[in-house]
Amino acid sequence: MLVTLIESVYNFLWGDLLTLPLGGVTLNLSLMVILLFTAGIYFTLRTRLLPMRLFRDMLDAVCEKKQGKQGGLSSLQTLVVSTATRVGMGNLVGVVAAVSVGGAGAVFWMWVTALLGASTSFVESTLAQKYKEPDPLYGGWRGGPAFYLHKLAERKRGSCSKNLLWHRCLRCPDSSAGAASARLSATR
Repeated sequence: MLVTLIESVYNFLWGDLLTLPLGGVTLNLSLMVILLFTAGIYFTLRTRLLPMRLFRDMLDAVCEKKQGKQGGLSSLQTLVVSTATRVGMGNLVGVVAAVSVGGAGAVFWMWVTALLGASTSFVESTLAQKYKEPDPLYGGWRGGPAFYLHKLAERKRGSCSKNLLWHRCLRCPDSSAGAASARLSATR
């Protein structure tokens, strides 16, 4: 019964929701692909093309020397930690498979996806930094996507909306971007 439920949810999210005939080829799009591209386009436009507009500033920030107190992380170290939380063997094998099957055109679409994903990741990380709080029990900071969604639900309804948190858990079970946001908010 549990396997059937998981397969049903998987087929709903990743199954072929929309089929577009393109000449002799058909393009199958799942609900998650449509939602992710829509969110990426929305956040890219909403941030006024942030990944392209501030690309030079990003390179300058990564290459600058460490400032502030001793023991803190430099911008390059923060980038490496963030990348390490997001990139795994699946990402490496996925690139090889995409280039093998799709040829050089796959690289172009990976860059498009990366630019759209950069805006989404930026918004998620910004919300994690904005709504982080000091952790009175362990010291440091606590925050991340589940934390700011919890705060949003409390503000909207007066108490925690379990439906919103369940939505987050089902939508992104291994939230690599959220894990990076939580780790980075804990180090600042």
